This record gives sequence, structure tokens and C-alpha cells, in this order.
Amino acid sequence: MSEMILPGVYIEVRPEALIVPGRVSVNTVGIVGTANRGPVDTPVLLAGYSQAREVFGEYDAWDEDNPAVLTLTRALELAFGHGATQVWAVRVANGAAAGSYILNSAAGANVTLSANSPGEWGNELEVNVIAADATSFVEGETHPGGAAVTLSYAVARSARNRVTVFDSATRRTRQFNILYEDGPAPAAGQVRIDTTTRGVEFFAADAPGAASDIVTVSYAVPAASSAKVTLKLGTAKEVYVIANGNDLARDINDRSALATATADATNGIELPNAFADANDYHLFGSGTNTRGNNGADAGQDNYKNGLDLLMNVSAHIIVAAGQSNDVIGDELAQHVAAASDDMNKRERIGIVGSALGATFDDIRGHSLNSDRIVFVAPGIVAYDAALKQDVTLPGSYSAAAIAGLMSSYDPHVSLTNKPVPVAGLERKFTNPELAVLLEEGRVLALQSKLGFKIVRGITTSTNTAWKQITTRRIVDFAKYGVRSAADPYIGMLNNERVRGALRATINSFLAEMVEDEMLIGYDLNVSATREQELQGICAVTMVVRPVFSIDFIKVTMFLA
Repeated sequence: MSEMILPGVYIEVRPEALIVPGRVSVNTVGIVGTANRGPVDTPVLLAGYSQAREVFGEYDAWDEDNPAVLTLTRALELAFGHGATQVWAVRVANGAAAGSYILNSAAGANVTLSANSPGEWGNELEVNVIAADATSFVEGETHPGGAAVTLSYAVARSARNRVTVFDSATRRTRQFNILYEDGPAPAAGQVRIDTTTRGVEFFAADAPGAASDIVTVSYAVPAASSAKVTLKLGTAKEVYVIANGNDLARDINDRSALATATADATNGIELPNAFADANDYHLFGSGTNTRGNNGADAGQDNYKNGLDLLMNVSAHIIVAAGQSNDVIGDELAQHVAAASDDMNKRERIGIVGSALGATFDDIRGHSLNSDRIVFVAPGIVAYDAALKQDVTLPGSYSAAAIAGLMSSYDPHVSLTNKPVPVAGLERKFTNPELAVLLEEGRVLALQSKLGFKIVRGITTSTNTAWKQITTRRIVDFAKYGVRSAADPYIGMLNNERVRGALRATINSFLAEMVEDEMLIGYDLNVSATREQELQGICAVTMVVRPVFSIDFIKVTMFLA
């Protein structure tokens, strides 16, 4: 509303005049690969390599003859080791299974315990069951009002025991003082629990009379009627003192960081059988129990599905871990193109590398041609933590290292001549070979030169305007920034004054790009035809001149 500041002088501050562009980044990495633990087909945002190992486990020892070697954690190690600070990771698998163990009771199967994610790591989980040395505790057992209340388990006297009643008529919850069978009859505000019959007796006036009333009882169960279950993984232990199989399943599903549990529908009311002693641990997957499987034999379809799962997250530099250009190159190109269109609005670059042992002709003859795809060669020599020695990895892992390196620089900073901290290269190209790879092969090649460096930061595009990675990233940064700046205006774009404010906001963002030396200059136009106004659409046309480019790039975006 208007505010009078002087007689006859009013001022009105419109909210769109206060809008400034938000923070813009195109440096988040996305990696798809196989692992020995962690959620499958679920994007997970990671902030460091230690978190990556905690979520997805360790990689296995490198074996160039084993096509099912795990890829994700190794690629994450290289990406974080070369500068990445945020990575969206997706574990893919083919035929993965969680290790499990079935606890039996007197009547048969009692509770099925399963590792909380598929993988061979679950085969190292151990379980032990012995007689309890302390009371167990049942939390929040509920019974309807209007009927006698009999508790499910034996009751031990304890100061922790609680009884509450939710009155459906008044919508209030009352807590009652507890007496036991050797005490007087309950008075107002009291209940009496018979530890022999497990019955709960109320003062007549307090008794919940409606079926919609809810009686909630939390109570201790004697040690003699309980069992102690221990889950162990290495030095980590989880201990559960439980009243029966149902209680164990509930406790594990509520609190365990290692496993999930499913109680048998019939036998879950019984206690699981005790093992020989406290040192008698049984491994998950032993005997007839299901063994954990990594599902490491993931194929092209699994990786493509993993890439699709990244479509809804803000990742900008995409890698298919351990997958070479001849395996995943076309699928990666299709993914980044689709993600970057006006429907999905996720400007992306994909990075892919050469296969292990690829020849010069193999590398030069690749078929990739996209301003959004970078092809890296050759492979690198890197330390293998599982083998505790250096190993030679294919260019498909060089791609992860370059992704991390790229993410550590602003969009306008070229990768040309940037050092790559690796132990060595799979092979060394001669100067004539490098010249051919740069001009004909459109390869981001690594060379031995005062260490190991990138020869030139280029894409696989045959269009010279998009040959430099910096041009692609600067334009993506500008588009991403325009969308960010425009978001508060969406829904008001049929108003000329609002479009003027939008232009001012975008202009301030582009001017900042000039100040940051991302752009040499730009032209900007924000407009709408009458038909576009009726639909709430406006057109933003930018002609930008990225640094390190002699070309003018025209970008037209339709915002709605």
C-alpha cells in the first residue's frame, strides 16, 4: 500500500523492485556407478569422500580382467580428490541382494533380519541371541476403549511404566498413576496392573467407555520373559533387549543403522531361540540364508536408468563411473542434451573417457560430437587403497578426475594446461599424436609435461563456436542465472512493468558476469507479444560474448 511521506506525496515500494538474482552454481558433479552397499537407484548428495565411503562402502581391488569391478566409490575418490565439493551419486545394480538371517522360535521362523542395503557387506553382519540380563521395555502398546485391557506381555514393576488415555470426546490425554495387584483398588486418577494376569483396571469413573478412546501403555517386561539380541559389524554393535519377535522387528526398524527386520505373522509373538552362548555369533547369509550380492554386473540399461534418476537433481557435470565412450558415450550425450532442454532446464556437461588399452586410432576415431560432451584420454595411474599400490585405470576413470577438477573452477576458467595430480598416465602421446587428437579427434588429452597436465580444455563439438569448454559453461551459467533471476516473477509476466523489473534483475546478473570476467559484453532484450502476454510468457533474448571466444552467442529463452 502507499505511504504518505509529505502532504500530497506518497511512495509505494513494489516487491519486484527488490528482487536480486540468487546464488548460481554449475559446479555440482553427478556420478552413476556400482557399489557394495548403500541405497540402489536413489540419488544421494555427498559432501566428501569420507561420507561417500560411509554410504557406499569401499571399492574392491582393481582387476582389469574383471568386468564386474565396483565403480562408484573409486570414481568418487577421484572426483573428490581432484576438487569436487558436492556430488550427487546414484548406485546402480543388476541382481543385487541384501544378506539376511532368519531367527527361529519354538514354532518355526520368528524374525527375518536383513542388511539395510543390498551388497556383500551384509555377509559380514553377525547376530547373537541369548537370555536377557535386564528387563525389556514395550513402548506405546495401544488398546481401544470400551473393553477390558489385557497387555500383550508379562509386566515387571518399573518407574518407567506409563498409562495414558486419549478421550475422543474431549480430545484430551490423561496420564494415570499406577498401582499393582497387591495394592488397593484404584481411585480417581489411578489404574491397577495385575502382573500375573496382565490386566489393567481403571477407577469406574475414569474407565474409557468409547471404542474411539485410546489406552496407551508403556511397560517393562521381566528379564525371564525377554531375550538379548546383538547385531555386530566389525567393532560396531547394536544391542536389543526384546519381549518377542514382533518387539525385535519394531526396535530394529526404528533404531538400527545396520539392518531391517520382518516378524513372522504367526510366530512373531514368541521369543527367538537362544544361541549357545554370548560368543556364538552367526553370519548373515550363512547356511540356507540369502547371501548379499553387490549386483556389480550392471549393464548399459542400468547406467542409463541411473542417469535418468539424476534428471531431477541439480547436477551439472555428469560421469558414468568406469564406463568408456564406446559403452556409454551415446547414452550420456542423449542424457545431457535432454537435461539441458527448455523442458528440464538442467544445463549439463557429460564427461566420458577411453577404454583400457584403447589405441591411438581407437581414441582418434570416436564418434562423439556434442558441445556438451568432453572425451578424456588416456587412462591414469592412481593409488588403489584395496591393493595398497598404484594401478593403471582406463580413461573412464580419468573422466571422474577431470569432472572433479572442472567443478573446482569457475565456468570461465579454462582447463587448458591445468595440472592433474595423478601418479602417471596409461600411455604417453607424441606431439604429432596430440596435435591430431586436438584437431581431428576433439579429445581432452592428458600429457606428461612438468608433471601431468591437460593439453587443451575442449569439447567433442565440430562447431568451432562451442569447441572451448569455457564457452559452453559460461553460456550455461548465464542461462541458469536467468532462470534463477526470473523465478520470483513467474505468474506476473503479462505485466509490462514487471517485465521491466525482470529485465533490470537479469541486467544486474549479466553485468556481474562482466565484472567477474566471464563475459566481454552482452545485449539483452525482454519482450512479449500480445499472445504471449495472454499466456503469461515472455521472451528473454541475450547476445553474449564469452571470454576466450571470438564468437557472439545468441540465446533465446521463453519464461512462463
